[in-house]
Amino acid sequence: MLEFDVEMSREGMTVPYAPIFDEIRRNYGFVDVRGRPDLAAKIPEGSKSSAMGKLLGNLSGLKSPLFTIGCDLGAKAPDHDATLHTAGGYIQVMSTKYASCTPDDYTRFAFAIAKRLRAKSRDYNWKIQFVLTPVRFKLDNFNEMTGSLWVWFHALSDQAQHAMNSREALLTALDKALAEEELH
Repeated sequence: MLEFDVEMSREGMTVPYAPIFDEIRRNYGFVDVRGRPDLAAKIPEGSKSSAMGKLLGNLSGLKSPLFTIGCDLGAKAPDHDATLHTAGGYIQVMSTKYASCTPDDYTRFAFAIAKRLRAKSRDYNWKIQFVLTPVRFKLDNFNEMTGSLWVWFHALSDQAQHAMNSREALLTALDKALAEEELH
């Protein structure tokens, strides 16, 4: 089962950025891994999940039409408001054609990704939140506002290990969907 929504963030961000550690994220800062699978392999979140490691490696490939500007992973046990274990995180992606990619392009892309994930979610309980996020991109002699797609994902289960296994399946399906769908 897949639940998803698409929304537009009112707040933007700047890339590159320093490490961010708060109650939601443990992000080690922006690393430009475009065309550098060797650097992508060193991203700490990739060492916590083989599926995340593979996704980061694929997004860093020279022929990838997308690249990542951030990611994170986490898990939490049920509390008084929840009855299920959650394993989740996010991956934030941008088109390599970032100067010409519009919010409408990212919206269409999010719906296409959700359609692919729905087909893979039958045996799982997944929640995905696509957030179209403005980005001041300050690389490649570019210093303008553009956009990105922040993909928040949650795999839920009544057992902690099942939630973690479900997150791995979700990341594997997301990796494949990102590679097969076209943004534009």
